[in-house]
Amino acid sequence: MSTELTPYLEVVRLIIEQIYKRSTHSFVEHYVDVPSMAENRLALLYLFLQGQGMTKERSVTFCTATGLVQLGLDIHEYVKNDYERTVDDERHRQLTVLAGDFYSARYYALLAETGEIQAIQVLSGAVQCVNEAKMKLYLAGKDGGLPSAEEYWDLRNTIDTGLYVAVVEAYADSDEKRRFWTNLMKETAKVESVIGEWEQLKWQEQVPFGFARFLLLNPGTTIAQVMSGIEQMALEMIGLCEQMARTLHPVETRNMLATMTARYANRINRLKRVIEEM
Repeated sequence: MSTELTPYLEVVRLIIEQIYKRSTHSFVEHYVDVPSMAENRLALLYLFLQGQGMTKERSVTFCTATGLVQLGLDIHEYVKNDYERTVDDERHRQLTVLAGDFYSARYYALLAETGEIQAIQVLSGAVQCVNEAKMKLYLAGKDGGLPSAEEYWDLRNTIDTGLYVAVVEAYADSDEKRRFWTNLMKETAKVESVIGEWEQLKWQEQVPFGFARFLLLNPGTTIAQVMSGIEQMALEMIGLCEQMARTLHPVETRNMLATMTARYANRINRLKRVIEEM
């Protein structure tokens, strides 16, 4: 790995440490599964903020706050609408809701402490948009009628990148940068989502509630065809990300995105090798 990436990777690790430090609670950790961190999106957000001339300290604060909100939103997705009416299941459901609220409250406290009132407004508005997208996607799936491919990805991207895109839109110093970074956030998140579904299809042998299920709505479509289609889609999106990376300046930002796309490609190639060997 290039030595030029080291400072950025160290800062991203610092951000993740800050998020966990501010969100750690023994009661939550004992009863609730904590989601993994959206590391790549945090890295991109940090690079964007640095490109806008923010200090390292302020950029870290923004990324930490955004990561805390994302954890709260992600953990709320673990809440089941259908569950066994037992004391343990009811308690787990309630604690999961409270844990998500706890993480969200921590972001508010952090930004209030540092006087970032505008950032509080930006993220709170984004939370509303993310929750609206979740509800639309949930209702579409529940009714057995997922939207078109374009509509599906619009909703999925809002859910996955709504917080980060809101920060970009609020703090970008030009329309060109706003469009570029918004598209970059969405495309990289889309790659992660597609590869994740592919891995779930292969290893867990179940259809996730996502784009794979949308594809299976077409009459006569098989799991094998879906897996092939998702693989092709992932490769095309990685190619798009690589093209976007070549236009980035400074070189450190370009190298960081190139490293991310290389990781995506490695996941795909590793999965393909395992499939071929089975």
